Amino acid sequence: MSKVAIIGYGNVGYHLAKRISSRRHEVTIFSREPNEEFILSLDQLSPDSFDLIVLSVPDDIIKEVSDQIPVSEAVVLHTSGSNPIADLAKHAKHGVMYPLQTFSKTKEIDFTAFPIFIEGSDEGERDIFTFVRSFSNDVRLLTSTNRSKLHLAAVFACNFSNHMFHLSEKLLSSLDMTFQDIQPLVEETLKKAIELNPSKSQTGPAIREDDETINTHLEMLKDEAMKNLYQVVTDSIQKNR
Repeated sequence: MSKVAIIGYGNVGYHLAKRISSRRHEVTIFSREPNEEFILSLDQLSPDSFDLIVLSVPDDIIKEVSDQIPVSEAVVLHTSGSNPIADLAKHAKHGVMYPLQTFSKTKEIDFTAFPIFIEGSDEGERDIFTFVRSFSNDVRLLTSTNRSKLHLAAVFACNFSNHMFHLSEKLLSSLDMTFQDIQPLVEETLKKAIELNPSKSQTGPAIREDDETINTHLEMLKDEAMKNLYQVVTDSIQKNR
């Protein structure tokens, strides 16, 4: 059993705390602005009391928070897909554990269903692997440069696709329909992309070069931002077929 400090209690911190504590590690939550009774203030953190310190904070303050933590024997980790391991270089034992998943507090997560990518300093990598292996079945090594590329791919596949779902939801609302009304379509689209690969499963007016339908859609869109997005995505589909 390890003593683990998690700094930050957003979507990722919340789920990590639940999973890590369920594997019999002792977890304490810290935050720069505690908003729950069980969360301690960051200035109460005593690094020597912990085996691992996990920074689950916004990317743009990872280095700042790391630099606030006194040097100790604890392994200091961040969970970012895009920030380099060098952000934690102040600490001898440091590294990254990047869970390749989307997290929301209101949705349960199965930690056995996705990989966690790790990277560590010479002094810390073995400890990081042992720790992450205690709560994940799929642990993989990946450098900061390649992790950043993976994160970019994940943004396209996850964040951007969800934004498209949101726009679809807005269009459906004008018909008194919900996103659940097109659930079979969305599920089949994802299933087909996984089974055939996205490059072989594209359908629709853009790939068919159905200019009449495309122009009709563009005329229907009164929101200029959505109209521009439709055109850009249409052009991209046709260019990358």
